[in-house]
Amino acid sequence: MGRKLFTKIISLVLITCMMVTLFAGCKKDEGKETVKKDTDNKQVAEEIDPLGKYEEPVTVTVAIRTSGTNQIPFEGSMWDKKFKEYGINVEIAWSADASQFDNRLNTSIASGDIPDILPGISAQPMSTLVRGDMVYDVSKVFDYLSPTNREWLTTGAGADALDSVTIDDKVCIIPTNVTELINNCFPLFVRKDWLDNLGLEIPKTMDDFKNVALQFTKNDPDKNSKDDTYGLTIMGQTNLIMDWGGLYGFFSGYGVQPCTWYDGMLFYSKDDDGNAVWDGTRPEVKEGLQLLQDLYKEGAIARDFPTMDGVKVMEDLNGGKAGMVFGVRGLPMWAINKTILNDPNAEWYAMNMPTKDGSDAPIFAFQPVNTGYAISKKCKHPEAIIKMLNIVTAMTDPESPLFDADYRDTTVAGPLVINICDPAYERTSNETLFEALKKEDKTNIDKYMVDNYDKVMEYIDTKDPELWRFWNAYYPEEGHAWYLTFGLNKPAMLKKNVWWALPTDSMLSYLPIYKKLAEETMTKIITNNAPVSEWDKMVDEWNELGGDKITEEVQNALK
Repeated sequence: MGRKLFTKIISLVLITCMMVTLFAGCKKDEGKETVKKDTDNKQVAEEIDPLGKYEEPVTVTVAIRTSGTNQIPFEGSMWDKKFKEYGINVEIAWSADASQFDNRLNTSIASGDIPDILPGISAQPMSTLVRGDMVYDVSKVFDYLSPTNREWLTTGAGADALDSVTIDDKVCIIPTNVTELINNCFPLFVRKDWLDNLGLEIPKTMDDFKNVALQFTKNDPDKNSKDDTYGLTIMGQTNLIMDWGGLYGFFSGYGVQPCTWYDGMLFYSKDDDGNAVWDGTRPEVKEGLQLLQDLYKEGAIARDFPTMDGVKVMEDLNGGKAGMVFGVRGLPMWAINKTILNDPNAEWYAMNMPTKDGSDAPIFAFQPVNTGYAISKKCKHPEAIIKMLNIVTAMTDPESPLFDADYRDTTVAGPLVINICDPAYERTSNETLFEALKKEDKTNIDKYMVDNYDKVMEYIDTKDPELWRFWNAYYPEEGHAWYLTFGLNKPAMLKKNVWWALPTDSMLSYLPIYKKLAEETMTKIITNNAPVSEWDKMVDEWNELGGDKITEEVQNALK
């Protein structure tokens, strides 16, 4: 997994940063750095300016993912002109909208003719490019990183991300959209007003959870004298083992994760002997399936859950039929935001999944790179791409002396062809928002959180139901989704996957088989069309079809 090289990179970074601090004052995004470059086996000193301009212009080719008819063309845009100021001519090799981008990308990869920069690509093309030896080892030009980009890429969550794309001692991808692992929280959302109506406390244990689900089903929690509610809604048609509305958040209550991540990867942990063990083999999975089957028998899960999609789930949540759902922190903004329009007394409470003994449920952390930039191995000027990254950060980072807000708006400046972000930004900006709301003073708030602050405070003053979603998401108090994620959850709750890399070719090939088998088997068990022991049969079948191969690869990575 390239940890030796990664350690060397971090060491070089620390040494370089010390030199910058000593000789250049480490001025953000514009200080020159004295580094050692190897030329014909001789060590020579070379001064590198992260924003240095080329005397003779160089050309970099890119692919662009277009978005909508109103997008400004790159040619002649502010970004095009800005790069030219630094002697970098950007040529568009090809472009495609979101519906055609993957097809065009696959054609480009298959032909072996890729541009210098491929933007925002997902795990599968990343893996194909890496294993086809088509990408450049970007660690070779890390000396050109600006201090800000170096910090973002090589510390904290950035270091975790970089480690996961370091393969065979090569840094194969520039990760983008990286956020801290604590963001992987999948809260349980509960109708708090229903709890209050029934005299129930916030559930702390799995027994409490079961009791709440049953009482939400049988005891008229909305007090309308109708038998029209049920406990837990599940998106069985599409998201059963991945993403919101499914069971991903449920199994954390048992300390295991048989569900899959966004790149399709499975969760592995170590046994007492240090061997890799897939969580789907652990007995707690069957405990969870038994509870779900029991709830289904009692009507606490909708009879038609296997055919329910996102639209139907949201209808039941907003319409006051379902009292609990597993989701992501964004649910108050777009999935349950209409509940209060239908019932002004509705109150959703975001919490971590209860556990058997009432302890904190783990937050499962899969490798954090779902999208990234691939740099072609044939690129003639890879250092120019790092300089482009530095230019973008210098123009869009509010802490930079070159910051210009217009460059953050693609409808003004044109499409970005490469950029990364501060992995800690979402947490730190929300922390300033929480503090401002507690003090009712937005003086020191992050400027991009001002609108959220204003809407939360306006809701408190007016109780405008259209603004409820902002209050429910951001207010710094237990039960509010963003505050749960960034204000209450702690790094000690994280449980990292043993496999910390891009999926291998066999993983990409076999994992869809697991998804189909797991969804079918879970559905049969929950609906009481098969005993819980059917899970063991599915595990055996999966191992024969590809599971054993994947486990072997994970185990080999530990050596």
